[in-house]
Amino acid sequence: MVATFVSRGLGFVKTILLVAAIGATSDYAGGQAFETANTAPTYLFALIAGGVLGAVLVPQIVRNLDAGPVGRENTDRLLTVVLVGGAAATVLLTLCAPAIVAAYTVGWSDEWRTLATSMAYWCLPQVFFLIAFAVLSQMLNARGVFGAPAWAPAISNLLGIAGILVFLLALPSGLDDAASWSPLMIAVLAGSATLAIAVQALLLIIPLRQIGFRMRFRWGVGGLGQMSTVAGWTLLGVVAGQAAYLVTANVANNAGHALNRMEVDGASLNSLSLAYLLALLPHGIVTVSLTTALYTRMSALAGRNDLAETDKHSSVATRPVAYVSIAAAALFVAVGPLLTQLIFGSAVVGHVLAVLSLGLVGFSQAYVLNRTSFALQDARGPFCTQLVIAGLSAAGSAAALLLPPESTVLGIAAGISVANLAGWLTAHLALRRTFRMRGHLPARRPHEVLYYLRLLTAAGVSAAAGSILVSVVGAPVGFVGRAALLAAAAVVVAGVFVGLTRLLGDRSWDGIRRR
Repeated sequence: MVATFVSRGLGFVKTILLVAAIGATSDYAGGQAFETANTAPTYLFALIAGGVLGAVLVPQIVRNLDAGPVGRENTDRLLTVVLVGGAAATVLLTLCAPAIVAAYTVGWSDEWRTLATSMAYWCLPQVFFLIAFAVLSQMLNARGVFGAPAWAPAISNLLGIAGILVFLLALPSGLDDAASWSPLMIAVLAGSATLAIAVQALLLIIPLRQIGFRMRFRWGVGGLGQMSTVAGWTLLGVVAGQAAYLVTANVANNAGHALNRMEVDGASLNSLSLAYLLALLPHGIVTVSLTTALYTRMSALAGRNDLAETDKHSSVATRPVAYVSIAAAALFVAVGPLLTQLIFGSAVVGHVLAVLSLGLVGFSQAYVLNRTSFALQDARGPFCTQLVIAGLSAAGSAAALLLPPESTVLGIAAGISVANLAGWLTAHLALRRTFRMRGHLPARRPHEVLYYLRLLTAAGVSAAAGSILVSVVGAPVGFVGRAALLAAAAVVVAGVFVGLTRLLGDRSWDGIRRR
């Protein structure tokens, strides 16, 4: 948890510096171009291998640990396929940079697209290193080593910060129009981002050697049949998600481009991404950390067919996740614009954050439930969940085209929130079905409904209290005044939420503190 917190904190600092360097809204061509170029590797990684690796590696490696030499050979084959295939795919994707950028920027001018393409040539090699990091970290997690995979992103963020500082201190401003960007500016900004991702992966070689792992390249598909079934469903889910993002990116990019031409400072794709980054901070610190540790345990329990304990472990994770997610949503609704005005210099991102946070609990709960399904070697349920989320997100983004450019990204955020809540329901129903098909009848938990009603009641009251405080005080001038109001509003929201949930008989906060 500490490593995750430090990593997220450094990532937050990196983001603040990046916004200072290239902007956060439609006013800045460089910010929008870099957002498109630097997020493309992440989404392409997810399309190629991201979801598949998470679904396949840990359960299979845990099983292989007990399978002797045959299990070791199967693991080597899997790693060989992933790493060699990932390297080949990365080379191909980098060569296709112009086509990839064009797919995300249908409505952009040639000048903007040329800038984004130049950045993409530097950024797309990240795909291989993201794959390598996923493989190596999952190997360590499967063997009960969690520290190194958690700390490596922190070091990566430090390198990213160093690269941005060089850009800020030694190069011309990145806040001017697209024509002002030189090849050196592009190389420093995009190249340092890729270097940071590469180091993140390479750092994991050391702890792997310390636990005695020596990979041998083995060719063939022997022993991978069961994994291919899970991977197939997972890949279909990822494809659906990436198709939805393609729609979202184009709609948001078109809005940003139009606003820039109108000389209106509004929300664009980089604004949406920054809002997502903030909204997912609680998810990354609490949900991912908690689920990462439980996932290996659930995979082992499911491998022994102990379905009752697997179900119990999944249920144990959902309560603190719900508590933190709903509390965070209340905070973001109350102080979102004030928060982003303070750290990014723009309240525009905060309005998007407030809307996105409404679906945060759905996003995090679906994540926990889907990981349980993967531990059970079932990827059909997560596929259905992803299909629902992707379909509703794409529909919401398409509907946002009907809104004026100033409101387009807010409409996209609303669609994403609805999609995440629907995904939670889908994941819940799919997991119950999986347990029943495996011969385990999940316990009915009618008290869960009351639990969520208590949390939602407390969230509504606390968000209202914080919003009233911000509204009554007004917009203070200067950093100190805004920071003081933000701190006061955060204390009010947190105090009312924790106090009211306790008054309603909930003791989740006590359990979270003990963790």
